[in-house]
Amino acid sequence: MKPRARASLSRVATTLSAATCGLWCMAGVALAAPAAPQHPAAGDGFAISLAASSPYEPVGHSVTLTATTNADVGPTPYYITIYSETTGAELAVCGAGTTCSATVAQSRVGTQGFEAFVGDNVLGNGHPGFALVSSSEVVVTWWFIRRWPVRLP
Repeated sequence: MKPRARASLSRVATTLSAATCGLWCMAGVALAAPAAPQHPAAGDGFAISLAASSPYEPVGHSVTLTATTNADVGPTPYYITIYSETTGAELAVCGAGTTCSATVAQSRVGTQGFEAFVGDNVLGNGHPGFALVSSSEVVVTWWFIRRWPVRLP
């Protein structure tokens, strides 16, 4: 084909596409927009940190964990979640604001690791379907208080 004929053929194809769209739209059939990516770009502008009120506490005493983000998750489809990496328990889920807190205690000597993330919330399993960002792990150790005086035999 000659270049001029190709240009005319291209114009006809474009006109047909527009006409076809017009017919489909008048018939009540909406054309779908291109599919959006299922997951946002890594981080999506969020940063998160997690802090504990104390890294060491006596058995039975509570520790407050506070996750802080650099932006409000309220106008987004995301949540701030705090969970125990040790037990897998979901401790707090917050759908608005820049902070989220949870209070935890342990009834025996031991250590637990905690993490916070911004992502979607899959109920019941403590982990997100995806996490945009996650905090560093925060470790808390509960220790035994020995009561004095100790009676010797």
